[in-house]
Amino acid sequence: MTKLYTCQPSRFQTGSWEGFVLGFRLTEVGDTGERMQGTWYNPEYREYRDKLSGRRIVQLTDYFTHSNHLYFTNETFYQGDIIFKSQRGNASNLFRLKMDSMQIVQLTDLPQPSYHDRYFDRLLLSYVHEGNDEVYMFYLGQVLALNLKTLQQRVLYDTTEGYYLSSGSPSADGKYIVVSINENKVHREFEGGFYETWAAYPETRLIRIEIETGRTDTVYVEPYWIKHVNMSPTVPHLLTFCHEGPWDKIDHRVWLLDLTTGKTAKLVPDQGPMKSVGHEYWFTDGVRLGYHGRKVQPDGQIHGYFGSIRYDNTEQTEVDFPFTSHHFHSNDLELIVGDGQRITNPHVLLWKRNGYGFDQPRVLAYHGGMAINAATHVHPRFTADASQVLYTSDRGGYANLYLAEVGDVEDLPLLAEVQASKQA
Repeated sequence: MTKLYTCQPSRFQTGSWEGFVLGFRLTEVGDTGERMQGTWYNPEYREYRDKLSGRRIVQLTDYFTHSNHLYFTNETFYQGDIIFKSQRGNASNLFRLKMDSMQIVQLTDLPQPSYHDRYFDRLLLSYVHEGNDEVYMFYLGQVLALNLKTLQQRVLYDTTEGYYLSSGSPSADGKYIVVSINENKVHREFEGGFYETWAAYPETRLIRIEIETGRTDTVYVEPYWIKHVNMSPTVPHLLTFCHEGPWDKIDHRVWLLDLTTGKTAKLVPDQGPMKSVGHEYWFTDGVRLGYHGRKVQPDGQIHGYFGSIRYDNTEQTEVDFPFTSHHFHSNDLELIVGDGQRITNPHVLLWKRNGYGFDQPRVLAYHGGMAINAATHVHPRFTADASQVLYTSDRGGYANLYLAEVGDVEDLPLLAEVQASKQA
């Protein structure tokens, strides 16, 4: 029988989270006990060797519901632990995986949305700021702050009527969060309304929220669908945002906003219908971005490419990249991780830079994920030291978290060899 525990502050301790549940006493509850904030779960992990690479893989969660790390490149690590979203108890909440003990603690006890409000469950887009000891959540039209030491929660912002909350991120100095809110013209973005939402040209406002006081001001307004507001991880006044929509239809994808001047600028020149850019993200230095995209050749063939650029449009590097993945991530331009294709190439792949270009992809792990929705996207990402890759996979029917050791990249099998062996 799985044991559950509720976590209560000890009257004799300070309530610090340092070490394993230091400052808290554990109270066991039965399987019929209510899952609530402070509930502890026994370790669920298992270790195995990947059948293709031989690398050590740790499946971190194992539960009959979706569990996934925070979206795309949003910070999901905290003091060596992992903050993740899970739908245990038939509700969306955040959890903390304690890597020293592998136990899991429930951090929030959020209200379950109605069926028609599930679109506004943006908890997957939460963002950890370790310097503030907080995680910032986007849920049912509110921006919420959760203190990761005390588990105290407060509301920072309520979305303006007639708009819906998209996403956002905190500044490097921890003073502000900038979020995008979109005019709700279509009401069904993820019910076949992606194209219609773009075509409606909804007004978007970028709202700066002061974390300490909750005071807000509007820093940018445009009649275009804007998403993916990403603050630089090192420069507090710089952020990027994107013009969202079909890649071959939008005017220009990647934009920079300088909060000190209020000025915007196009990033990554020459974007348009014949050259599209997507999935842009900051490198860890906070002054360069990585991105990938597609170029349409004169003969109609589509070629992929990978690039990086400084925020001032200098030091641009673009390399032909004839490899397909839904998602890419890297800490810099030296080593890239991708997730392949869910049917024909369901692998976590690594590309090592070799001079101007990249070596052929090598297989780190078989992920086997189908990635049918955002909660189950693989979204592989490096740890800060690039020694491990964290990813999500629904290979067992439900999404769970996995951690793979990188090791010596040269020792990994080439994707071409893996594919050839399957055809033999």
